Amino acid sequence: MDEDKSREYRELVAKVKLKYRENPICKGNLRLGWCDLVPGEDLCQEINLWTYWQGFGYAKETPHIKYMLLGQDFGPPEKEEVKGTIANVREMNNGKDIMFHNNVNLSSRDSQTDTNLIQYFSWIGRPEIDKQRYSDLFFCNCNLGYRKDTYSGNMTRNILTNDSLEIKRLIDIIKPDNIISLGLDTSVVVIRTLIDEHFNGSTLTELIGDGKPYRYGDTNIYPMAHPGYWGTMNRGIENVKKDWTRMQDEWIEKELARAKEY
Repeated sequence: MDEDKSREYRELVAKVKLKYRENPICKGNLRLGWCDLVPGEDLCQEINLWTYWQGFGYAKETPHIKYMLLGQDFGPPEKEEVKGTIANVREMNNGKDIMFHNNVNLSSRDSQTDTNLIQYFSWIGRPEIDKQRYSDLFFCNCNLGYRKDTYSGNMTRNILTNDSLEIKRLIDIIKPDNIISLGLDTSVVVIRTLIDEHFNGSTLTELIGDGKPYRYGDTNIYPMAHPGYWGTMNRGIENVKKDWTRMQDEWIEKELARAKEY
C-alpha cells in the first residue's frame, strides 16, 4: 500500500462529501446532492457509489489501476435502493464480501448500461465484472453528486465541469494507465480538464477518430460511446466492439515494445 495515495484519496472523498452536503446543485429540473438516504448514515465511503462496483477498498491497498472508467453521473440513490445496489453497498461497508450487483436484476431496463459494460469489459480480458472484482479496475463518474428523481436528462457540460478539480485530483492520485470516458460530453469535459481547457468536439465520431488515445502524462484517454441504449445505437455495436478491442490491442503492443527495451 502507498500510504500517501491512501491518505490523499481519503481526504478527497471527505472533501467531495462535504461539498455536496453543503452546496447541492439545483439547475432547472436537475438536482444533484449527496447520497444521504438515512439521516446520520455514511452511505458512500468511496469517491463515488459506482466505485463500489470496481475500485472498492482502493485506500486499503492502492493497487495499480490499468483501466479507469469515467461515466457521466450516478442515478438516483432512491431508485438504486429499489434495484438492490444500495443494500449491497451497506453490506460492503459492514465488511461483507459481496458484489455491487448481488441479487440485482440486470435484465431490467434501468440496468442496460451496466449490462452492456459487462459485455464490453469481457472484450478486453475482464469477464463477468458483475461477479468478480478486479484490482486493476476503478469506476467513477465525472459528476460526483447524485441525481434526484430521474436517471437521465438536463445534464450539461457546464454542470459536469463542476467537479473538474476533484476529478483531476483523483486521476493524479490513482495515475491509471488508461481512462475510458463514456459519451461525448463526459469525454469533452475530461479532455478539457486534463489537456486543453478550450477543447471542443461536436460528435463522438470526431473525438474517437482513428482510435488513437489522447494523452495526459503517461495516461491514455479513450473516448467511447455511452453504453446505454442511445449511445450504443448511434455508434453501432460493431463499431463499439472495434473501439474497445482496439484499445486493448494498442495496450498489448505497447507492453510488448516496453518488454523489448529490457
